[in-house]
Order: sequence, then C-alpha cells, then structure tokens
Amino acid sequence: MASSSQPNHYRLHHLGIGDIQLGRRPGHIPGMLPFNLYAGRHHFSVSPHGGLYHVFNRPIRCTIEHKDSGIDLSHLFAGVNENGFINRLFIYPDRPGFQLATRLSNLYGEPTAFNNWVTESDTEITLRTSDALLQTVIGFRFLYDMTALRDYEVSVV
Repeated sequence: MASSSQPNHYRLHHLGIGDIQLGRRPGHIPGMLPFNLYAGRHHFSVSPHGGLYHVFNRPIRCTIEHKDSGIDLSHLFAGVNENGFINRLFIYPDRPGFQLATRLSNLYGEPTAFNNWVTESDTEITLRTSDALLQTVIGFRFLYDMTALRDYEVSVV
C-alpha cells in the first residue's frame, strides 16, 4: 500500500470496516483503487480475475473493540460482483496474532464454527491463519452469497 504520514482509522463492524463494506460500490470510497492499477498486484493472485477487485491504497488502522489501540493492516482487498457492488472483503493485519479470535468474539459473539462468525446482518466473518506463511486474513461476505464463497479468493504469491 502507498505510504503516507498518518493511517486512516476505521472501526470493524458487521458489514466490513468503516465505509469499506459489503453492498457498496468501491468507486465511491476514497482510497479504493482498481486492482489492475495497484503497484503491488504482482504479489497477489486473485480469483476469478483482477477486474473484479479493488484495493484500499492508503495506510489503514483497524479498531475492533471500544478501548482498542487498533491494529495496522498491510492490505485490504474488495471483491465486486457483476453489478459492481462489494461482495467479498479480505483484510490482512500487518502482523499475525493479537488474540484476534478472542477480540472478534467480543465484537461478533460466539463463533458458529472455529473462527467463523455469523451476524444478525446475515454476514459471515472468517479468520484464517497460516503459520507457514505467518499470515492472517479476516474475510467478510453475505451469508447467502455462494458465488462470493466459491469463486472469490485472494492469496499471496
């Protein structure tokens, strides 16, 4: 992501993070850049294709709980559906850990499965960690959007 002096501070909620949320058009969100114009795109593989993704191209900090100092994010990707609305979010914390599962449970309640929460807004939040890659990803999607679940994926190459 592009460097700047101060990161943008956003709060995690049921639809995403701040103004970057499921059901919005990424072109209407300051800082969102089409994936194909993103300078770091060669470090990532996206499915189904890059034309369906946007990247938040500014420094960003995310708060989870009320008295939270926040965590820095290294990357934030938004997948869009054929109508141009965000249907999938992939949020990469700068450093793995920080007791994220516990903190997400404090915000979203008890998980329905291991590191998987379903909200009253019919959204699903997942927390995936990879010890081998030292990588953590928080994902958002509408619960009944099976296309977003099945076809949309971001991975580091």
